[in-house]
Amino acid sequence: MATPMLDVYFPDGTSQSFPLNQERVVVGTGARCQVIIDRPEIEAEHLLISPRPDGCWVAVARGVSTPTSLDGEPFDRGMVAYGRALTIGSLRLGLSDGTKVRKAAAGDAKKDEKISPVLLIAAAVIVPVALYSSFSPTMNNAPSHMATEAPPLFDEPLARACPTQDAAAVRQSAEESTRIALSKAERMPFRMQDGIDAVIFYTQAASCFRAAGDTASAEQATQRARGLKDRLEDDYRAHRFRLERALEQSRTEDALFEVRMITALVSHRRGPYREALAALERQLTLRLDQAQAAQR
Repeated sequence: MATPMLDVYFPDGTSQSFPLNQERVVVGTGARCQVIIDRPEIEAEHLLISPRPDGCWVAVARGVSTPTSLDGEPFDRGMVAYGRALTIGSLRLGLSDGTKVRKAAAGDAKKDEKISPVLLIAAAVIVPVALYSSFSPTMNNAPSHMATEAPPLFDEPLARACPTQDAAAVRQSAEESTRIALSKAERMPFRMQDGIDAVIFYTQAASCFRAAGDTASAEQATQRARGLKDRLEDDYRAHRFRLERALEQSRTEDALFEVRMITALVSHRRGPYREALAALERQLTLRLDQAQAAQR
């Protein structure tokens, strides 16, 4: 698979291309971002891009000041196919699969290249053997479905007590819990567990507001916890569904992506499902390595 590219088109007509050569690429102005775009429309950590064979999973950080759109419609997360572009203010961010760049480079390299007869003979012998090894049923092939039952993301009922019973401190604890929850919710696109933590801290804030006698703020914190919880559980179901389809259809790269997304969501859980995900990731990685070796 060629290296996908992010093509950034600036309002002055210039453009710049960045390779998406990591599993998770953070786009922003911060020094720790893999792609740095120093523009006023872009936040310190603005986008998360995860390349896949048929496009990229893109998530926009919560609370960014400049909205993102796809084909004129508001966009916050989802799959974006190669060939399409996101708009952030005056910027256009195009996603491409990199095949044109690779083909052009390969064409230039082949102009003066001569293939040795010895290499042709070796390829005739080695490639069939490699293909046989890659698809042999004895080579740790991944299962066609997940046999282990997935655990819930959250314990029920969803509740967390206020960490203090001091009447003078519960209000301060409620406000601090809310601040932490907001901060973690903003980080959720870049680290799934921050979303899980945000739900818990909103729940804790609700308990503290209730203890302080502020029922309106308690209800607001509860509603935020429920909304974020529903969103995370929707993502959890969607990634599990896509994993099952990818396994059924032997789409190894897609299945590996979904396994890693699910693992990020359930990293706070321990037990058979986590172990099954880890085993499946190893099997899928091995299958992918074998297939890529056979193509060389």
